[in-house]
Amino acid sequence: MNPGDVSVPPSADGAEERLEILRRWWRVPAPARREVRLLSRSGRHHPDREVAWVAWRWAQVVLPPGAPEPGRARNLLSAAGFWVQILLELGLGGDPTDPPEPRWLDRRRARRILRAGPPVA
Repeated sequence: MNPGDVSVPPSADGAEERLEILRRWWRVPAPARREVRLLSRSGRHHPDREVAWVAWRWAQVVLPPGAPEPGRARNLLSAAGFWVQILLELGLGGDPTDPPEPRWLDRRRARRILRAGPPVA
C-alpha cells in the first residue's frame, strides 16, 4: 500500500476519501491499532507495512499536513466537548456504523505518528 492509494474515487470536497480513510483505520484490528500507538510513542512504525501506511494516512486526515497543531487550550476544550457529546449520545443514541470523528486524543496520537515520519517504502 502506498500513501497515495485510495480505493474510493475522491469527491469534489474529499469527504468520501476522508471517510474511507477513517473507516480503513477502524478496520485495522484493535491489537494492531494499540501497537501503532505504543510504537509511535517511541518514534517507531508498525512492523507490518500495510498497517503502518494505514496509520500514516489516518494521521494525515486527523492532522492534515501544514495544519497547525492544536494548542493546550483547544485540547482542553475539545476534551470537555468530547465528554459532553458522549453524555448526549448516551441519551439520544448514535450511529454505530460510521467511524467516530477524530477527537482530541486522536489528534495527539496522530501527531506522534506524523513525527515519526512516513513509513519507509
